[in-house]
Amino acid sequence: MKKLFLMLFSMALLVSCSEDDDANGEDDILGTWYAVEINNSPIPGLELSECNQNSNIIFNSDFSTYSEYYSEIDGECEIEDTTESTWSKSNEIYTFTIPFEGLGQVNGTARFEGETFIFTPIGSPDTNIVFEK
Repeated sequence: MKKLFLMLFSMALLVSCSEDDDANGEDDILGTWYAVEINNSPIPGLELSECNQNSNIIFNSDFSTYSEYYSEIDGECEIEDTTESTWSKSNEIYTFTIPFEGLGQVNGTARFEGETFIFTPIGSPDTNIVFEK
């Protein structure tokens, strides 16, 4: 009886824990990230203001995202745009969508460098937005 129980328990463990579940629950990208810097913007002179730096994206373990873009509206820092999207990962490259000032929704990829990740819009490969937790 013990052997049967041990075999069933072992099979249940193997079936209930897939490789995707383990990687997904511990993925570096999970959590809330804030925009801290923009480089080579397609909009001349665009820099992130203190208000813009409230802009964030939340990566969930179910591959969903929620992002908020903040800007000054009538002198107040307010949410200008939000996006719900999904994220994916292939060969250590993440793909997802964020709201972007003057451009609307932007698809792009991200790569990690230490405690930051760098988002590069697909349509503007020279541009990047740096995010920190």
